[in-house]
Amino acid sequence: MSELSLLRQILKANQSFLAGTPQFLDPSGDPLVVVTCIDPRLTGLIEPALGLPRHRAAIVRTAGNQISDRTPDMLRSIAAALYVKGASEVIVAGHTDCGMAGFSVSEVTERFRKAGIPRGAFGNEDLRTWFGAFASIRNNVVLGVEYLRRSGLVSAEIRIHGLIVDTERGAVEVVVDGDLVSQGAAPPALEMEPEPEPASAAKEDRKAEHPETRPPSGSPIPPGTAKTAKGPIVVGTPASAGKGEPAPAPPDSLLEAALVIRDFIVRERRDQKLQKAITDLRTIWNQQKNPVRIFSELERIAQVYERDYPSLRGALLYLQDSVRSGRADKIGMAEVMRRVLN
Repeated sequence: MSELSLLRQILKANQSFLAGTPQFLDPSGDPLVVVTCIDPRLTGLIEPALGLPRHRAAIVRTAGNQISDRTPDMLRSIAAALYVKGASEVIVAGHTDCGMAGFSVSEVTERFRKAGIPRGAFGNEDLRTWFGAFASIRNNVVLGVEYLRRSGLVSAEIRIHGLIVDTERGAVEVVVDGDLVSQGAAPPALEMEPEPEPASAAKEDRKAEHPETRPPSGSPIPPGTAKTAKGPIVVGTPASAGKGEPAPAPPDSLLEAALVIRDFIVRERRDQKLQKAITDLRTIWNQQKNPVRIFSELERIAQVYERDYPSLRGALLYLQDSVRSGRADKIGMAEVMRRVLN
């Protein structure tokens, strides 16, 4: 398998594993780093599924295989694997049916309260944010790879791949092909349609932590109506639940800003008045191609929802500033509009 890239060797080993004849990579090859989840179902599975022999891979595990500002020890471990152990490539490996994607506030709250742990032990953040819950397993892998590449800790020569491992069978899906990215191919786009929230993690589930009063679905919401904050949309961003608490960090890319707005639209898909407004904005965009007009209308909508979605205003301001400063070209802004409105 020496002629193949590391990722291709792993994929070939995975095919052998699925066929019932596990094969392993050359144990004398360069070390690599695998970032994966703490889920116990991966124990004893991920090594043979990826063809990893002993002494070859430094496996770092954290809840939801997340890499962000909230996981500094993860970054330290990855850096140690790269520059102390000499690893040459990184794999961020998510898995199907991840608990962080099916996070239930009510179940977790019941468990820690039964254990005698007060809610205050977790601070004032929304529990989904504190634990690092997310909606899309695929997006979580993509964001982890992107964050690691932007962290400044990984040289451009080191390839970073993103995989999803089937928890039951061990089958591997390539989400980010680091071989192609290193050759100049565009990195994968985030899925703007997040996976549907499981019933256990739906909005009503959050009442276990923050009871809220809200008009029935589809009812008009008067401007200025106070709402209980649900926490930020972007995983890893601190919540802004009230006065005196830090505001959510602004997005650092057009793609991240578009994801914030799109996720808001999807989460409020039952609000008929909002969806009608979005339909009207699609028409305006198709006719005028004027992002300033679109952002102005979205900002007006955001005023009603900003307490529910504290990240929303920052995302809109980022996009508006990108247009005014010229940082966003026409192609980039057209892609943002496609992701936000389609």
